[in-house]
This record gives sequence, structure tokens and C-alpha cells, in this order.
Amino acid sequence: MAHRSNLAASLGGGSARHRITAIVGWLLLVIVALLIGSAAGQVTMTQAEYGSGESGRAQWLLTNAGVANPAQELVLVHSATAPAGTPGFQAAVRAVVAGLQGTGRIQDLRAPVVSPTRHDVLIQFAMKGNPDTADQRVQPVLTAAARARAAYPGVTIEQFGQASANKWFKDTIFKDMKRAEWTAVPLALGILLVVFGALVAATLPVVLALTAFFAANGLLALISHALHVDQSASSVMLLMGLAVGVDYCLFYLRREREERAAGHDPRSSLRIAAATSGRSVLISGLTVIVALAGMFLSGMQLFAGFAVATISVVLIAVAGSVTVLPALMSLLGDRVELGRIPFLGQARRPSGGGRIWNTVLRGVLARPRLSAALSARPSTTS
Repeated sequence: MAHRSNLAASLGGGSARHRITAIVGWLLLVIVALLIGSAAGQVTMTQAEYGSGESGRAQWLLTNAGVANPAQELVLVHSATAPAGTPGFQAAVRAVVAGLQGTGRIQDLRAPVVSPTRHDVLIQFAMKGNPDTADQRVQPVLTAAARARAAYPGVTIEQFGQASANKWFKDTIFKDMKRAEWTAVPLALGILLVVFGALVAATLPVVLALTAFFAANGLLALISHALHVDQSASSVMLLMGLAVGVDYCLFYLRREREERAAGHDPRSSLRIAAATSGRSVLISGLTVIVALAGMFLSGMQLFAGFAVATISVVLIAVAGSVTVLPALMSLLGDRVELGRIPFLGQARRPSGGGRIWNTVLRGVLARPRLSAALSARPSTTS
């Protein structure tokens, strides 16, 4: 069946004809973007930039006027049995105050405030230095509170504030995001091994998605000098880049393998894949970009940074899928099936589809058909 030429077909065909130029150009793009990003460095958001609405504008006015509010911290000392003023309770409060002062990291330490029930004492102070980086200096203060907690087990001692909360957030949320990053790559590779049953075919989408992320991350570092971004923007970019990059490559590879299994020669198979799956990639990429651009409407710089990061990686992933991917497929030819996994290779149909994968799809598609069949039956009740 003839397929009309379109933009994706033209890009794919040109890349396949000039495959060395396309591959080298892609590698140069990734390397140059990485070098520029490393030289520029990523600029992260300040605390004032997280605000929105009237409070956000007020914070901006204070920041621009040079008025910096230090990071405030609170330590609560509580006893369910002993009231404030008893020797044990008072000793715990003195231990906390002495430990905080001994760190040399605090200022504006206020006199402890006793609650009306006299079972709680609140200790208020502020961190020295830039409030935006206070979380990097708060650990000695947390350690001092922990030592007092260990020395007086009958008293509850808890700390909370801007610096300690930010440190907790980075130590937990960012750690989880890093774990997700390291998990996403092998998970994607494992799924693609099941789909293709060959190591090279499974690795190709992951490698292309990762190189798209590296290029986009380098560009994000440069853009961040004009629009400061959150520290997690790169992590969000990686997960989005893997999602769309692997998906788009999967479109291309499976369609080309199906056409080869149908009896077409390598050049015709690649041309058909470019005209069909390549066009789908362009339309899907444009749709995703329009959807992600909706984050600009939030009016918050946090989401604007996420929008810039994710749109950048989607654009580059789409560009790589319709240019360098056809070039690599033209260069590899049948060698894309190298590294066949014996068990998975036996589970593949001659038409190019995986039996396991097709069984899953049939199970999913069977439900709507069953539902439609039931809804089409005439009603027996009036």
C-alpha cells in the first residue's frame, strides 16, 4: 500500500540517506548542550520565587529592597507528667538552649515561652546567613536537639522550621526521586526486552531517550539563568524524557519490524514506518507540548520551570525519533535483532509481535468488546 509523503517521511528518508551525518549531528548536539550546561550551571529558585499572589509579590518587594527574613526555627519541649519549672523539665530546656547556642549557627534566640498548661515550652530562634541556603547549615542544630532528646528520654523534644523542613524535604523527596530515576531506566529496558526479545532493539529506545535528556538538561541549565527552576526539574525532565522517548522509538521500531515481517525490503519498511509512525510521533509530541504548556497558566514560577523542562525534553525526543532513529535503523539493518534472548525470542510471533505482549493486549481489548456486546443486548425489562 502506498503511503503519501509527509514531513515525518521526508525527515526520516533524509536521515536514512545521510545516516552518518544525522548520527554525528545528534551526538554533536548532545555534547555541545552538555558542555554549555556544565559551563553555565543550573540556577535554582530562591524562597521568594516560590510565592504566588499577593503574598508572593510582597515577598518579592522585600527581597528587592534587600530585606531578608532569616530562616525561623522552633523547638518544642513537652512533658506529659512534669510541668515546667520542675528540675527534670527545666534541665531539659537548659540543655536544649545551651546546645543550640553552642553550634554558633543561630541568632535571635528568644526566652523560652511556657504554655498555659505548663507542660510545653517553646524555644524560638533564627538561623544565621542566607535563608535560602539555611538547610545546608542546620544539621549541627538538629544534632544539638537530638543530643538533648537522648539525654532526657522522659521529655519530648521536637524541632521544626524553614531550614529543618527544607532539609527533610531534600533528604526524603529528592532521595525518592533519585531512586525513581535509577529504577525507571532498568524497568524500561526490561519491558522493552519483553516487547522485542532482542538486546539491541530494546536498548536503542532507552539510549535515545537518555541522550535526549542529556541535551535537554544542558539547555535547561542555560535557560535557568533567565528563569530559575526548582531543584527537582531535572528529575521530572528525566522521567518525562524516558516516557515519551521510549514510547516514540517503540512506535517506529515495531512498525518497521512489522513491515519487514510482511515481506517489504529494508528501505520500503523504513519509509512506511516514517510515513505512518513518524507522523504519529509528530502529532503526539505536539499534543504533549500543548498540554504541558498549560502549566504556564498557573502563574507560579515553579510550574513554569517544570513546563520549560518537560517541553524541552519532549521537543528533543521528537526530533531524535524522526531523524537519528531512522538513521540508526538504516545503519543497523537486521543487526537490530542482535542479542536475542532465547526464551523471549521463542515467545515472538513470525509477524514480529510478541506472544506475551499480544496476549496482554488481547486481554485488555476483550473487556470493551464484552461490555459493548452486553450493552447491545435488548433489555428484557420495561
